[in-house]
This record gives sequence, structure tokens and C-alpha cells, in this order.
Amino acid sequence: MALLEVKDIAKRFDDNEVLNGVSIEVNKGDVVSILGPSGSGKTTLLRCINFLERADSGRLFFEGKEYDLSKIKKSDIAAIRMKTGFVFQNYNLFANKTVLQNVTLGLTSARKMQRKEAEKKAMDVLLKVGMDSYKDYYPSQLSGGQQQRVAIARALATDPSILYFDEPTSALDPQLTAEVLEVMRSLAKEGMTMIVVTHEMGFAKEVSSHVVFMADGNIVEEGPAKEFFAAPTQQRTREFLRLTEN
Repeated sequence: MALLEVKDIAKRFDDNEVLNGVSIEVNKGDVVSILGPSGSGKTTLLRCINFLERADSGRLFFEGKEYDLSKIKKSDIAAIRMKTGFVFQNYNLFANKTVLQNVTLGLTSARKMQRKEAEKKAMDVLLKVGMDSYKDYYPSQLSGGQQQRVAIARALATDPSILYFDEPTSALDPQLTAEVLEVMRSLAKEGMTMIVVTHEMGFAKEVSSHVVFMADGNIVEEGPAKEFFAAPTQQRTREFLRLTEN
């Protein structure tokens, strides 16, 4: 049984149909990269899966339970979010809180963890992403790559079953991008289940177990990463890969 499955998810904004009945399946330990040109619907798909946007229709299966995405209850959304982590494009750290406070806040407020226990957990995950020595720094004192590593630590602190990444390196220069991708590679090696919306072809090719290529709100092609990059079957996919190589 898949850890996560989405069936026939649809979403429109006014007259713009952004997702046209998209379905994906993610097994435990998978790293699924979602690729596609701007406006293809890949970020909207990720946001609908994590309920940052409400899908118009579709079904979600998570850890053996089935949900109607258009009618899902707030209590079910909260329960699913307790088992998932989301890493945003622009970090979303609290500017007035230290690195340590940014990581512990969700543990002490949403999960009612005792402060000492939360701080120990926070230090463990900050060590994992190489940011433990910056625990008393504020976001304004950090580079973009460092802030994104703190954001990853915050997501990891909740021991999620699956991590979602929305273009985690798009705001970073190449050197800082490398820092963040290295953390993501290490998580993949440890068996963390991840869905990654990305434009980093090297990461998708090297780290992904499965690749999904989207365009115009549809999945054009998907498959194991090696096959996807070695022998794409769709002309639209081949054109996209050729353009990203240049």
C-alpha cells in the first residue's frame, strides 16, 4: 500500500483550470521530483496535497485512510499535517525569533512538548542540517542557504512521514543551492520520503526514485528517474529536457 496517493485532483482559479484530474502515488522511502515549466500546476498540486489550497475535487489516501479533498474536515487536515512537513520557497522563518526558537515553536505550541524536550529535539535536527552552532542567531544574520536549512530542520523536528519541498533552492545562488541540496541528498540516503517541486535537473536525476513531468495542469509523463531521463517517451518531455540542458 502506498504511503500517499492522490487521485483525480482538480483545481481552478476563476476560469483558469490549474489541475486537470492529476493522480500520483508515493511509497515509503520514495523521492518524487515534480518537474515542469512555469504555470504547469506543480506548486498548486503540492499545496493542494498539504491543504494550503483547497482542491475542487479529488481523493487523497494517506497512511491507509481515504479523504475527499473537496470536503475534508479541519480535524482531518490537522491530523495529516501532524505527520507531514513543508519546506517553502522563501523559508517562512519568524524574523523576531532565533534559529532555536523557530524550530521549537511548532513543538511547544502545536504539539505541547515540554520546552527542554523541544530544545533537545531542535538541536538534534539543527545538527543534522549543519546549523547547530547558529542556534542563537536571528534569520537576518543568516544567508539564504542557512535560512533554508533551518526551515528544513523545523520540518524535520516533527518526525514527519513525508516531507514536501516547494522549489527549495529557487531563491538561492549556486553556492547556497549546493548547501541545501546536500542536506536533501543526505535525507534521501536516510530513507526520508519526499516530494520535491524543483527546477534542479541534476538533483532530480541523481537523487529521485521517480519523476513526474507536468504541463498545463496535466501529467505528461512519469516514471523511474533513470528511465525518465535516459529515454523519455513524450515529445513535450524531450523538448523540456533539451531546454533545461542549455
